[in-house]
Amino acid sequence: MFKRIFVVALFFILLTAVLTFPLIMKITSFIPCFFSTDEVYGTIWDYWRVGYSIDHHLPIRYTHLICAPLGFNMFGTGTNYYLYWFAQNLLAKVISPIFSYNFQIFFNFVLSGVFTFLLTMRLRLRIPFSLFAGLIFAFCPYQFVRSWQHLSLTFNWLIVLCLLMIIILKEAPTRRNKTLFSLSIFLLFSFDYSIMYSTAIVLASFVIYSLWCSWREKIKVRDRLMVEGKFLLTVGGLVLLAMVVLLPQLIAIFKNLAVTPDVSYFVAHTYVKSFEDLFVQSARPLSYFFPVVVHPLFGKFTEQFVGSQLYGISFTEHTLYLGWTPLILALVTFRRWRRNRKSLTSNHESRITDKESFYIGFFVFLVFVAWLFSQPPWWNIFGFKLYMPSFFMYKILPMFRAYCRFGIVVMLAVAVLAGFGLKFVLERFKSQKTKAAVSALFCALVLFEFWNWPPYKVIDLSKVPAVYYWIKEQPKDIVIADYPLDADSPNEL
Repeated sequence: MFKRIFVVALFFILLTAVLTFPLIMKITSFIPCFFSTDEVYGTIWDYWRVGYSIDHHLPIRYTHLICAPLGFNMFGTGTNYYLYWFAQNLLAKVISPIFSYNFQIFFNFVLSGVFTFLLTMRLRLRIPFSLFAGLIFAFCPYQFVRSWQHLSLTFNWLIVLCLLMIIILKEAPTRRNKTLFSLSIFLLFSFDYSIMYSTAIVLASFVIYSLWCSWREKIKVRDRLMVEGKFLLTVGGLVLLAMVVLLPQLIAIFKNLAVTPDVSYFVAHTYVKSFEDLFVQSARPLSYFFPVVVHPLFGKFTEQFVGSQLYGISFTEHTLYLGWTPLILALVTFRRWRRNRKSLTSNHESRITDKESFYIGFFVFLVFVAWLFSQPPWWNIFGFKLYMPSFFMYKILPMFRAYCRFGIVVMLAVAVLAGFGLKFVLERFKSQKTKAAVSALFCALVLFEFWNWPPYKVIDLSKVPAVYYWIKEQPKDIVIADYPLDADSPNEL
């Protein structure tokens, strides 16, 4: 098993190196980017700041390097992921800030593929189909645009890991599996809260779907309630255990939630976002179906729609392209699943097992749930408001505004369904050579749809802006004000 995982990881490492080329060639001086990259500079600067503070015996929590003369509390918002913060800054201190950033990018691409592979293998898909599903999820456009802009949002393998663990826990609720599930939740809470939110909806969807399937089965009510009730208590108890372990990290959040913010600075407030943002940063009808704007052939076509109500205004938030190849294969799976439930399979089609049917049904359900969550608070249909989940969730969790980020959950579900779809398509062929050729064709189509260079998506940070040479010659006790702040180039460093 470990040998297989090693080979699979090597496969995704090689693909990551190719698809992010030439980043691998200068991993300590290049960073991934595209034309609207800005937040990357602030992240790398903070890695440098922590190392500088340690070397010069300065406080890590506060810095005098910005907001002079008072300085700035870098942990003031309370959104501090202590495990994540320690790991990335340790790597930055030992090697370099740029390497720390790039290593996380590579790490997240590879783990997204590996864990999707393991998930689909658990669903009884064979190795080629599991690799195909992993390829789709790991290298979808959403993953790339996040690597160019929002590092913490590239940890999407956590969604897959937690889903894999809850499936294993349901099938075999052993002490070992309970421990592994708790560790997966602990890791989830230790990174990005947006990913934590998405994962919570995924896990809740799995529990709800399991309950619904149990209700439909011809079993005694008492037995059903006992089995599902025990499963719910187990999951709830393990999640609470992980939260207790992370209590120091969560206390600051609860304190900030108790403070009523001034509406005049909603945009800057960490825990209460403007309700209007939910309309701006939600999925649009074309977001899922149009290629990424940086695609070398089709990008210009999509760019015409950026800023419209049909696509959305953001190059990053509204890049939710699922790919037509995965979508068609997912539809093949859905059609086959429906036929199987009605016992309409033909002679050349193998019958879907009950376990396969359960999981295919779940991922169909997950596509629907995640798509609904990615929508704006309501649809206005001829003056009638049809409310979506984000409207109600904002009243409970007002700190989340970019509901289009549920697009990555839609992508995960489509990737898994596409893996099943490839399996069903290949059943039509008898020759192994033909099957291999068809598989290679589908992989090539996916990679073509998700391709994003030329031009290369990197910035060379070894080329220091000239202003820094001027600053170096100035007295050390001066204060510099930058009007306006240049946030679109390495000058932000």
